[in-house]
Amino acid sequence: MPFESLKDLFEKMREVFGEEMMEKWQRILPLDEMVADRWKKSELLGFGEGTNVYENAYVYGKPKVGKDVWIGPFVLLDGTGGLEIGDGCSISSGVHIYTHSVQEWVVSEGKKPRTRSPVKIGDYVAIGANTTVLPGVTIGHHSIIGAGSVVTQDIPPNSTAVGIPAKVIKKREEAE
Repeated sequence: MPFESLKDLFEKMREVFGEEMMEKWQRILPLDEMVADRWKKSELLGFGEGTNVYENAYVYGKPKVGKDVWIGPFVLLDGTGGLEIGDGCSISSGVHIYTHSVQEWVVSEGKKPRTRSPVKIGDYVAIGANTTVLPGVTIGHHSIIGAGSVVTQDIPPNSTAVGIPAKVIKKREEAE
């Protein structure tokens, strides 16, 4: 064996992948991200062409995701209640999108059902880091959701929304 131990192998992998990563992307990522293929993961999940999903993103159910979507690290996509994400979206680091809730089930001691409600995100939507999108929400195309927001209601197309709960602070003309 050319390496005396697994430790030697991992150190060599970090060295090689680290140099390639810096040269190509000007960054160093955790080892699993350096060896994983984000586009292959997306393909295995049945997402659209050109879409990529970070290795440490969690995907539940069968969300429908369009083409050329960027799904960042530490994202949680709950597709168990129906989730559609359009083309060209950017789902930033730490975003959580939920399509189910167990709150009523828990407080009723299991007498009420778990609820499921689909989420739909239009084309070319940017969702800022650490945002939470709750069940039943639609975010219209060409919208921006500010970092750290909690989206509890529908956001119209061409809007910028921020805050807890997220509120529209700006509307843009579609031609922009």
